[in-house]
Amino acid sequence: THPLWPTSHYGAHKAAIEAFVSSYGRGQGYPICALRPTGIYGLAHPPQASKWYDLVAAVARGEDVQVRGGGKEVHAADVARAVEILLHADGIAGEAYACYDRYISEHEVATIARELSGGRGAIQGAPTAPKNQIVTEKIRALGMQFGGRPLLERTIGQLIDAARTSGA
Repeated sequence: THPLWPTSHYGAHKAAIEAFVSSYGRGQGYPICALRPTGIYGLAHPPQASKWYDLVAAVARGEDVQVRGGGKEVHAADVARAVEILLHADGIAGEAYACYDRYISEHEVATIARELSGGRGAIQGAPTAPKNQIVTEKIRALGMQFGGRPLLERTIGQLIDAARTSGA
């Protein structure tokens, strides 16, 4: 759907907030902007609350897993870095910035977990892909660099370590 014509209350709420940010920034001159992170991942505390924890733990135990779907994701550390960049940037008043690194399928997560853990279980299901990409040139033009696959691999490694430590 188009951001200005949302089809859900959630989308309407986001569009309304961005309209207020724009009016305060452009109309009143306040140094305010909106940051729109997608799904956020990273090692949570406790680790069991982390996105993909159960999937990664099962793969590390050598179990067969069923995967389906995926999502547009960004690491929590990347979101923090984007906030820091915007706090120090000029010319951001009233703007909205997409904060998105990459599409991550459950299949990719399970495959990386199997490679890192040495698990031998089967991964059942196919990789998925997004219908559309999110444009992030505005935040990148301010110097934002996302962690990409290396940060995803490091996070999955942390999830494996956490699962093994907890005996999961």
